Amino acid sequence: MTDPIREAILLTKTALEKNASARWIIGFSGGKDSTALLKVFAAAVQDAKTVPSRIDIIYCDTGVENPVLDDYVKGLFSRLGDEFKGQPTPFRLSLLRAPVKNRFFVKLIGRGYPPPTNSFRWCTKNLRIRPVAEFIKRAAVDDAIVALGMRKDESLQRDRTLARYGGGIWQNQNEGGRRYRMFLPILDLDVGDVWEAVFGLPFPESIDAAKLAQLYRGASGECPIVKAPQAAPCASGRFGCWTCTVVRKDRSSRSLIDAGHVTLSPYLAFRDWLASIRNDSWRRWPYRRNGTVGLGPFTLETRLEILRRLKDLEKQVGAVILPRAEQREIMRLWKLDSQATSRSVINAGEG
Repeated sequence: MTDPIREAILLTKTALEKNASARWIIGFSGGKDSTALLKVFAAAVQDAKTVPSRIDIIYCDTGVENPVLDDYVKGLFSRLGDEFKGQPTPFRLSLLRAPVKNRFFVKLIGRGYPPPTNSFRWCTKNLRIRPVAEFIKRAAVDDAIVALGMRKDESLQRDRTLARYGGGIWQNQNEGGRRYRMFLPILDLDVGDVWEAVFGLPFPESIDAAKLAQLYRGASGECPIVKAPQAAPCASGRFGCWTCTVVRKDRSSRSLIDAGHVTLSPYLAFRDWLASIRNDSWRRWPYRRNGTVGLGPFTLETRLEILRRLKDLEKQVGAVILPRAEQREIMRLWKLDSQATSRSVINAGEG
């Protein structure tokens, strides 16, 4: 085991012992970094003299996660639940979701939001940030510590974020008026260290390191040599929402399809179609919801077309993508917009 991994475990062990009365929360995405983080925590819990009575592991289900990774994470959560029940452990699992009104297809089809862009990236806050912020707000009544698998030099954006808050393994944060501390024990691990932690640390046993490596190999399309005891997994590769139109091309999904995950093809086709219609002026209201002139929400006709295509996609992939609660909210929003449009037409005629 490399020195950086041993140091991360020691840092975590010390932090747990010194903060045993705090409310600990581990942010888990299912990727290599958060997996290494969880394994470091499991090792530290075993070594620590005193540990918190509860350590929450949270996964934010956006409802539109890459289906391959989402299936992997939810299957892992089920196995972890069984594993944790069979031993005295402080770990508790929580799947978080945004309220129905804030979910992706309710915004897209119900409210007529255009697919997100860099300048109008409405999805991240609604689907990821707010559900986690609400969980932290409820947990941080007295003292909460949130552990994340952030690392230096992973991206320019992350480096800027880390620099903004001091750049160290301990940082102070505020969510919803609640202050809490953020703990980043794998901050100084490089990619090789991360994969060695994933493969080399034994607990939790439910984590299938080889399966995770296979997913990264498929997503990235390249396999550089890293320090892993088995066949070298890939160091790069980004998983995200299958609906993401912020990037021009979803290379991760395309690579997974090329690697044999052909069930993703209909998802990718739907995503590409959404991106292609985003700026069609005839599909959008000629005014925004605040009344100013400019490309506004999708027309009701276009929203209906999106819904029909989405239902066709469900049939193709044999999965429920739009739950009943979301469909009901979409219908409610359509009714409101239909009434508002009718009033606008009447008022225009009177003028």
